[in-house]
Amino acid sequence: MRSVCLIILWIMGNASMFASLPEQFPVDSLPEQLGLYRVTDKLNYTGKELYDYINGGAELYLSYGLVSMTGCKYNGDDLPQVTVEIYEMTSAENAFGVYTQGRDKEEYDYGQGSQSFPDFIFFWKDRYFVTVSTQEVIPESEKAIQYMAGLIDKSIPKMGEKPAIINDLPKEDLLPAGFLYFHHYIWLNAYLFIADYNIINIDENCDAVLAKYGEADARSYLLLAAYSDEEKALAACKNLQEKYAPELSVDSPFVELEDKTWFTVWTRGNKLGAIFNAHSQEKTEKLFKSAINKM
Repeated sequence: MRSVCLIILWIMGNASMFASLPEQFPVDSLPEQLGLYRVTDKLNYTGKELYDYINGGAELYLSYGLVSMTGCKYNGDDLPQVTVEIYEMTSAENAFGVYTQGRDKEEYDYGQGSQSFPDFIFFWKDRYFVTVSTQEVIPESEKAIQYMAGLIDKSIPKMGEKPAIINDLPKEDLLPAGFLYFHHYIWLNAYLFIADYNIINIDENCDAVLAKYGEADARSYLLLAAYSDEEKALAACKNLQEKYAPELSVDSPFVELEDKTWFTVWTRGNKLGAIFNAHSQEKTEKLFKSAINKM
């Protein structure tokens, strides 16, 4: 009976439930009250302290230059918990990188890119990556996470720039939301196995993107990386060539590997490009020409 009464009160007060909350607040200072919810736990972690909170998932944020994570857990009588986590990264590019790790389609309901589910919302904006979730979906908790996502979005005043290397991706045959931005070598194998070590010498000063092209049964992968100088790009190119196709040359730039897929690698100035898993020489050449024209 108590739950029924709460739902009736929710419907009656839906328009004014959050009316007492400010439209904007410092992004690191979340409200103590959230309609029928109240703060029961405050979260504040800096750098590697995040291991204390999410031991299995901290590496993701640390690899993108985590500054801090602040947040709150909200609870209310007979209501499922709502959790807000705001990850401040060192740059907008890094916040975007974290976002590309989780999204499988592009939505723009919140921030500069988002994805929404009844129990979970995440988005990026400027140098922040934000998640808002609930343990169970009921009308109150679903409305609460939607409201908090919108409130945090409004409270981040600036827009951030996407990594410039994203502009080098050819659009034709690129899967929607089918690319990952990173600058830590552990993400080289996000879509397919490339190497179990830092084969292209990627570091925090190197921007890289790995993208999917074509249908699932004939998928090619394009790797692009921008280095601080041309010598580093050439060294990375040499490493890939020696591992995958030592016979690759100017006269034979596209090589069929033992698994019957095609491979190529090249440099243009300080940038590296490589194509993996292509299913024909024709498709390899087509993607190569599109990529090098954009670089």
